[in-house]
Amino acid sequence: MYGSSPRSSKIESYDYYAKQEQQRLQAKLDNKDKELSSQERADIIATQRALERQMQKQHLRSEVPKKVTEIIEDGKQELARIDRLWVDLLADYADIVTQMENSFESKTGHAVKEWMTQYRSYQIVPNENLIYDSKASLKLDK
Repeated sequence: MYGSSPRSSKIESYDYYAKQEQQRLQAKLDNKDKELSSQERADIIATQRALERQMQKQHLRSEVPKKVTEIIEDGKQELARIDRLWVDLLADYADIVTQMENSFESKTGHAVKEWMTQYRSYQIVPNENLIYDSKASLKLDK
C-alpha cells in the first residue's frame, strides 16, 4: 500500500504484527523436536484462523468505504447521463410531433399531434415520473 493515511499505516502495522505472529505459530507447529498435544495443536490452529479473520476484517474496514464511494460516484454519473438522455429524448419527441403536424393537412396534422400528445401523456409521462421518483428516492450522498 502506497497511501500514507493513518488508517492504511495502521492496517500495514497490524498486518506486519499479525504475519509475524502467524509465522511464530507456524514455527511452533512445524517444530518436530517439541511434542505438542492434540489440544495444543488445535489451539495454535484456532489462533491462526482467528488472526486471519482479524486481518480480513481490518482490510474490509478500509476497503468497504472506498467501494461505497465508488458506487455512489458511479450512480451519480449514471443518473446525470440518464437525465441528459431523457431531456434529449423529450426534445426529439417534441420535434417529431411538430414535424408530423406540419407534414399532413391541417385536420390530419392536428389529429396526429393530438394522438402523439395523448400518447406522451399516457405512456411517456408515467415513465418520466418513475425516473424522477427513483432519483428522488435515492440518497447518494455520504
